[in-house]
Amino acid sequence: MSELNPHNTDAILGGQNPPPINAAVLGGEIGRKQRLQHEKAIARQNKFWQNFRSLDDDILPNGHTTMFVDRQVINFELGMEILNPKEVAYALRVPKSHSIDDTLFKEKLLTFIQDPNVSQVEALVIGWCGWESLRMMPSILAENKQYLTNLQSIFLGDIEDSEMMISDVHQGDMGIFLAAYPNLKILQIRASNYGLRFFEGLDDIAWRHNSLKSLLIESGGLNRETLEDLNQLELPALEYLELWMGREDYGGTSSIENLMPIISGKKFPKLKYLGLKNCGYTDEVAFELAKSPVMESLLELDLSLGTLGIDGLVALTNSPHINELDRFNISRNFLSPLGRRPSFTYERYIELYSELSNIKCELIINNQRADDPRRERYCTCGE
Repeated sequence: MSELNPHNTDAILGGQNPPPINAAVLGGEIGRKQRLQHEKAIARQNKFWQNFRSLDDDILPNGHTTMFVDRQVINFELGMEILNPKEVAYALRVPKSHSIDDTLFKEKLLTFIQDPNVSQVEALVIGWCGWESLRMMPSILAENKQYLTNLQSIFLGDIEDSEMMISDVHQGDMGIFLAAYPNLKILQIRASNYGLRFFEGLDDIAWRHNSLKSLLIESGGLNRETLEDLNQLELPALEYLELWMGREDYGGTSSIENLMPIISGKKFPKLKYLGLKNCGYTDEVAFELAKSPVMESLLELDLSLGTLGIDGLVALTNSPHINELDRFNISRNFLSPLGRRPSFTYERYIELYSELSNIKCELIINNQRADDPRRERYCTCGE
């Protein structure tokens, strides 16, 4: 029997109304599509990432974040008390110019975890904390897990340019941290490729995290080993994934092959937001996404800050699922009409924008660069 037809034992949804939230909806290919649309409708109503603020809003981290997971960020200072842990995100950081950075940070951390309300803290931001503490931060947090028992969201590496370039922000093994915080839902990391791993030295049990819904890695150069680690992780609840691949001269050694488990849709089946940003091979990403079933389940696709050209974009506009997106971000790529590559004639540009005018989702296409054949395309953020 054709998959388009129901089986004798299938329950079929009738009418035009969406099914109840707890209803079972079955029935061949039609039933599958109805289930998917129902799931997307629920996810659309519960976009926890709606107000996420990413580094690309300003391109460079010229200041510390003031909001994190819809909460005001408050710097925790010596002598302070934790007063409203469920309403704000506390930030632990020290001045970069401080001569005893590690000592001061450790003093702040000790004061913080000794506060009687620390167990109620849900959101935490870690900024500059000294060279040693920065490299050891995943382990430091793991060692203090008995105090941060309600931690759900964390931003590691909220370090501005004046303190340290993004290519010098060295984080450690995140697997140790994830294993220590099984209830964590949101993990944002700003880091270079050096030392950023996810399960180095851990046993098989630590490769699965059942609660993580959002993973964001901002990097000027993400290496293939980090992505290979990520491809080994089991994250069954993941809905939001944002990865910055970065430039080869700053350690960005990944390739399209490293992204295929994600692009195929098989690795993280609950994904609703996919950001493959700041990439040196965005056209290759676009070609693979255009034919991938992952497009059918996504609500938002972000390919900004990269090297997308007209051919890659045309491929995506031909995807049968492009108009099922809520938002499509291709800002800061190489789609300027001033480009002088042979394939990018004025007539081709008009053709492209005629196709784009048919896109029904929200399209973000600002700040394009000229595609000059005398120069290689480059992603936006490296150092």
